[in-house]
Amino acid sequence: METADIDDLVTKVAEQLEGFRPLIRPGHPAYLIGPDEARLVVYPLWRQEGRVIVLGVYPDGSGALFPDLRRHQITVTASRGAEHVARKIARRLLPGYLRDLAACRERLRGRTAENIVRADLVETLQTLLPGATANEKQRETVVRWRCGMASGSFAVYGDGASTLIEVRMADRELTERLAYAIHQRFS
Repeated sequence: METADIDDLVTKVAEQLEGFRPLIRPGHPAYLIGPDEARLVVYPLWRQEGRVIVLGVYPDGSGALFPDLRRHQITVTASRGAEHVARKIARRLLPGYLRDLAACRERLRGRTAENIVRADLVETLQTLLPGATANEKQRETVVRWRCGMASGSFAVYGDGASTLIEVRMADRELTERLAYAIHQRFS
């Protein structure tokens, strides 16, 4: 199938699926945009004339954050018409995809709350330890610091509730001040 054929098919399928609209941009795959930011991308199936792949897409970055997300895709005979394709999408793809999309959105909302708590803790550590550097990773932030001969690192995971603190060559007073300040800030 040619790109123009896919674009026409997506436009007609959108008319058949309640709540969906086509998104067609030159040089990009054709999408069906639905309720709750559902996105279905439609590709021609390589070397199988008249068939297409319909793939449910998660929000950007979700795959890296949640590698356990299930892939939702079907292949459909497009030559049977837009009504046939729409029925197959509604019956075979949408139930599982919309359920998993809602769960993904819920996890992303929780992830955002985790990031806020983690960022607040990292900011507190950097305020307490001038010159401290933070290295942000996907699910953790490592704050390294040096104060005279003392040095250490804080690894802040997830929501900040699980924090690994490693302190090297620091006297008891400095360690206690840090612990007290962090405890006061987050109690």
